[in-house]
Amino acid sequence: MAVLHHAFRCPVTPAFEETVREVLSAWDAGDRERLSAVALRCLPRIAGRADIQAAFRLDPDGAVPSWLQPQIVSPGLAALVLLAERLVPVPSLSASKDTNHYLLATHLPVLGWNAREVQLLVHGDPIELMLARYSLSSREYDASKFRETGGWTLGTAVRALEAKLTRLATALDPGEPPAVQESRTALREGGAIDDARAMLAAVEDTDWLVTSITH
Repeated sequence: MAVLHHAFRCPVTPAFEETVREVLSAWDAGDRERLSAVALRCLPRIAGRADIQAAFRLDPDGAVPSWLQPQIVSPGLAALVLLAERLVPVPSLSASKDTNHYLLATHLPVLGWNAREVQLLVHGDPIELMLARYSLSSREYDASKFRETGGWTLGTAVRALEAKLTRLATALDPGEPPAVQESRTALREGGAIDDARAMLAAVEDTDWLVTSITH
């Protein structure tokens, strides 16, 4: 089975912020029943979104309703369910070749990218870190045991990554070490750099880039 990268943009609008506040308010108040009920009511609305189902497996007839029960509901999964219908698909790192996300994760460190930059481009941060940015509480939000809650990268962080990818696409240095030349060639010939640039170009500063990798 192919290992695929999926990508979306989630615009930060007043409705987005209201939804996030609703999740945080219920969770911080310990009102898991309310959080569960809101998420379960929303779940059927995304049943017909094939792109969402492929990326996050939020099938109302699958395991997700069990994960949304009050005893085990998490703020991350509840937030994803409530925000999913606002996700707009953008070109992913598997757009031209299934394994381009793997090529980027493998070769970008050879080309001078640090682990944080690779993380933001390929995987994103846990949804709980996104929620924490909007929280008035100092508490940390534990990750959901339901794994498919996506990776979240702030739109403003995308611009620096975009600039680095542009340099990779255009730079030519015959004096580079062979390993660097091989990595640059692998990313260019496989279309990985083009896929990454297309994904980032579709994301606005006022968006979150939301990604997932499925098996």
